[in-house]
Amino acid sequence: MWYNLRDRISRWSEQSRWKNSRIRKVIWGVLFVALLTVILVDQTVPNRLNVEPGELAPLDVKAPRDLVNRVATEQRRVAASAAVPVQTKLNPEVMTQGEAYINAAFREINQVRSLEGQDVKAKVETLAERVKLPAAVPTETYANLITSEEALLETARTEGIRLVQIALKEQVQEKDVARIREEIDEEAEPFNTQIKEPWLKGFVKELVKGRIQVNVVEDVEATNYLRQLAVDAVDDVVLKQGQWILKQDELVTEEQYQMLLDLGMIGQGADYRSWLGNGLLAVVLVGIMALYLTRYRPDIIERDSKTALLGLIGLLTLLLAMLMHLFDDRLGSGAAFLMPIAFNSMLVTILLDSKVGLLQSVIISLVAGMFSPADQLSHTVVAVVGSVVGVYAVSRVESRNDIYRAGFFVGITNATTVLALYLIQSTPLLDWHLWRDVAAGGINGLLVAILVTGALPLFENMFGVVTPLKLLELSNPNHPLLKKLMVEAPGSYHHTILVANLCEAAAESVGADQVLARVGAYYHDIGKTKRPAFFVENQFGGENPHDKLPPSLSAMIITSHVKEGLEMAKEARLPQEIIDFIPEHHGTTLVGYFYHMASKNGQSEYVLEEDFRYEGPKPHRKETAICMLADGCEASVRAMRQRGPLTHDQIEAQVKRIIDDRLQQGQLDNCDLTLKELDVIARTFVKVLSGVHHARIDYPSDTKEKPVEEAKPNGDLDQQRSGEGTPDGGAGSPGAQGS
Repeated sequence: MWYNLRDRISRWSEQSRWKNSRIRKVIWGVLFVALLTVILVDQTVPNRLNVEPGELAPLDVKAPRDLVNRVATEQRRVAASAAVPVQTKLNPEVMTQGEAYINAAFREINQVRSLEGQDVKAKVETLAERVKLPAAVPTETYANLITSEEALLETARTEGIRLVQIALKEQVQEKDVARIREEIDEEAEPFNTQIKEPWLKGFVKELVKGRIQVNVVEDVEATNYLRQLAVDAVDDVVLKQGQWILKQDELVTEEQYQMLLDLGMIGQGADYRSWLGNGLLAVVLVGIMALYLTRYRPDIIERDSKTALLGLIGLLTLLLAMLMHLFDDRLGSGAAFLMPIAFNSMLVTILLDSKVGLLQSVIISLVAGMFSPADQLSHTVVAVVGSVVGVYAVSRVESRNDIYRAGFFVGITNATTVLALYLIQSTPLLDWHLWRDVAAGGINGLLVAILVTGALPLFENMFGVVTPLKLLELSNPNHPLLKKLMVEAPGSYHHTILVANLCEAAAESVGADQVLARVGAYYHDIGKTKRPAFFVENQFGGENPHDKLPPSLSAMIITSHVKEGLEMAKEARLPQEIIDFIPEHHGTTLVGYFYHMASKNGQSEYVLEEDFRYEGPKPHRKETAICMLADGCEASVRAMRQRGPLTHDQIEAQVKRIIDDRLQQGQLDNCDLTLKELDVIARTFVKVLSGVHHARIDYPSDTKEKPVEEAKPNGDLDQQRSGEGTPDGGAGSPGAQGS
């Protein structure tokens, strides 16, 4: 769910009209100012009367004006409504069912009478089974029903229906059922009958009595109407101006509490000056953050997800700080030492930037200090000191345990600071308030560690932020994509490991994110698992499938590993920072070998370079640019190594050739690598590659081995057929592009 929500928000926010609009920044600013203003007003405006139902009234209170006692009024209206009885109406279906029952009984009698092949005794038994009455019916009655004339039975049926209609034409309540049945037995008016035969009369009475039941249902509309009339007739209970609402030291009732609420005498209230002052303060604080981000970290303020993340963490920290004041009754002023301000500094440092986290934590510490009494400046001091320690304690997080280690440092620092502040005020060491607050400062560090540990995965997934912890998880060789690459494309996997080593060393040398560079390199070629045999490093001297394909198709297969890698990465829900390595490590370079092959076929005028180029985009950050350079250098040097041992100078010349080629093609135009950094990267690559491809000592052997060139003739040609490029191993070499 989080991934789908994040993707929808990302697609919406990346629309050009929204992304390029300056109004976007203003909207974010107004939103944060409004939220901060509400929090400040909520905390800085004092309570007018701090009392709850069931507590003792702190003072006498009179009504300042006429006031409707809503609780008493509502109680009277509820009583008036309840006094109206439920209204009922006749249910005609009961009579219809009674008539149907009488008709069905006589229909059964006629059916039994018409049975053939049965004597009277058998018919009597059948009739007794079919027509069952609540009261016992003599056998003689069933026999008479079988043998009587049809006209007599029709008269009985008609009489039974008449009696049912008489009994059920008026409303019958539960209390009326027994009375009506008794009147039918006694043939009281109007239940007298014209049937002369006693046995038949008794049978009809039992039939009719069985259908006497309640025939009324609730008339909801009538009931509601009458009850509403009763409610409307109740006048408001009015408390006159000057009447007592509360008496000091008496228990406050719900009725009194509601009247105080209606008068605005309970809770927090603020006039326009309070709102204006807190609003101006919010503008100043949010403006400081906005100016800093615009000047030093524009990437955060340009991306809506990062802006929202930064604001959300700050507001959440303020809410947690407010929550700690719930313990004021038990801990007194010491509850403020539990405010987890370092939660902001640690979380922002891990997810975004340490300096941003430090600045925002200082601002939050100042705001949280306003929640405390004016004489408790120590709360702000402890919050600032703990936040600073939190920033530096998580500057390099490599495991979840490092977060708890940072929390321990924060707790120790807080406790020490609290102790120092008390000693400055010459507080006796035996004062229990001192050690209570020292303990609260120490617990603060543990609380912060628990909150950061719980919130970190949530924010990582919600906002797609790549943290060092997330990168370390992705670097696990047991990750499904890496395991798939290792099993299905072992040559590409080995190439990936070497490229990752180059990226990590180069990133460290120029101050880039070395963990991101290494982990991103692990996934840059995962698309090769779709068709591993089409890439030279996975052929192991076997048949080259490109020999049977036209150059254009071979180029399409080679370049498709980027698109397929993107699909696999998105399906595996890799972070966007890792996904960027897949298309950007090739940029818009040319698949040179197959382009030249297509041009040599005599149809060069029909060959377009665009059909033989990767779609890009070009690298936009240092880490992906380093991966592009490392990928080309490793592959080309490996291709040269297969022709024989390499010297340090040869490796250096080849590395510089690859980097110069990428630079000349404009592949590095969108990243911020400087020429000086490119020189440092080149030296780092040479050092690492020289260690991998250094010449080995020839050990003596009884059998003289053939030289490398003789053992594998046409090595260059083999490489060219399996990849794409030129024999020099440059920008379009088989190793550089095919790998």
